[in-house]
Amino acid sequence: MKMIVADDEYYARKALIKKISSINPEIEITGDFENGKQVLAYLREHPQGADVLITDVRMPEMDGLELTETLSKTDLKLDIIIVSGYTEFEYAKKAIAFGVRDYLIKPVNKEELQAALEKIEIRHRKYEEELNRVVQHQMIRRTVQYLSIEEILRNGEWTEEFLNPVFKKYQGREYRMTIIQADRQIIPTEQDKLERDLTEFAQEHCGSWFYFNRYQEYVLILFSGQGESSSFMENLNTFLLKKNAGWNLKLSAGTSGSYSQVPQLKKAYQEAVYAINQRLIDGWVNVYEFAGEFKPQNLLSKEKEVILREAIENQKAADANALILGLIKQCRDSYTLYITIIGIFNLLYRIYCKSDSIEETENEHGYLLFSFRSDLYNFKYLKEVNQYVENIVNLMCMEQGEKKYHYIIKEILDYIEKNYQFNISLGELAEHKYFMNSSYLSRLFKNEVGQTFSKYLMQFRIKKAVSLLESNILKINDIAALAGYNDVSHFIQYFKKMYGCTPEEYRALQTNAN
Repeated sequence: MKMIVADDEYYARKALIKKISSINPEIEITGDFENGKQVLAYLREHPQGADVLITDVRMPEMDGLELTETLSKTDLKLDIIIVSGYTEFEYAKKAIAFGVRDYLIKPVNKEELQAALEKIEIRHRKYEEELNRVVQHQMIRRTVQYLSIEEILRNGEWTEEFLNPVFKKYQGREYRMTIIQADRQIIPTEQDKLERDLTEFAQEHCGSWFYFNRYQEYVLILFSGQGESSSFMENLNTFLLKKNAGWNLKLSAGTSGSYSQVPQLKKAYQEAVYAINQRLIDGWVNVYEFAGEFKPQNLLSKEKEVILREAIENQKAADANALILGLIKQCRDSYTLYITIIGIFNLLYRIYCKSDSIEETENEHGYLLFSFRSDLYNFKYLKEVNQYVENIVNLMCMEQGEKKYHYIIKEILDYIEKNYQFNISLGELAEHKYFMNSSYLSRLFKNEVGQTFSKYLMQFRIKKAVSLLESNILKINDIAALAGYNDVSHFIQYFKKMYGCTPEEYRALQTNAN
């Protein structure tokens, strides 16, 4: 704690300094002055030069009360103790009005001075603790946005750091998970306002929220009490309607069933995704609740498979697309939409491979045509789904000129954005996602982007790692894995090649700079 003392009596001033040092030797006396003008001159030159001011009331040129009044109108954060030989109530009343922390009567009693200093020290300690809590909270928010619910649950340390505090606070109560998405990129001013409102909403419903940048989603974990299900849904719907009315964007929400344990978060997240994907069918500005039991259908029957195969093999893209768009239009729920598109893409793959069989594998993060969690979740409107499938059919039917293939590169760049931490191969993307020659796709990518796919991916991953290094919570091997590197030594090698230092050295430089 840094302190300055003001008193026009030299020996009284030095005696007070001696008394302060005897009470707490760790207090640093950074200056002692004869009047208020000297104090103000010092603080103008050294705005961080003091935490506490002890000043006499009666001083020439500028007295203690005038000094405290002047300081109360500045941005300086000073704790002030007034010392006076006068016991008049008016002095104390004025001092309190100017934000003075304590009022001591001369001669200053050591015990009273010690009590006043201890109160200030306790206040400083609480302020530092609150500041550290806020900084830690902001650090957690910045760190979490680069992760996902699945990644947090797979790592015990992250679960303990990010999720357990929420569950400990509401121990024993059931929770529901809610996902909120917007139909377009939210600009920073909107994001700040939305997050303030989300904080208030989460507090009202006993919970917390997280933002995951990869899917541009807000995930809320809310511990509503028993019997509050209907009111919760009404309040959530009111919240979204209010946001949609105020801005030129649309919000939708999907909410899971009720659970009680941390490991069940993954299932709750899947249910919330199933629920919010219904916006593709029924539109935006809605709250969608997980339906529980449902029976999805593949609307692509064997008879229609035959018709679709003949249309594509005969390069009749218009006929093929008419059939597919008709099927998509018949879908009444998002999971039927997903199952139907998977059926269509499985057929396209068999046509591409000139085979009537396809290996059935559950590949959560692979390239097998379509991902319910990733591809379908990232479409905003059903017309975008229609366009996506239509583009693939046109490509297979070879009815587009080369310059119209650029949409594929845009899709690949978006795919990298969402899946850079997994094993990605341009060859497998060509074969399993776009049904085209991998050498041709490689040339197309280089012509459009200006560098090879592998080099672009490597640089993209390293840039993501740089963002992750802002957090001191994540270890270097965690960052390597999150950036898509299974081998930490390779990660360090590539990082040093791009930035001229190791990730640890880069983090230290950034920490010192801040």
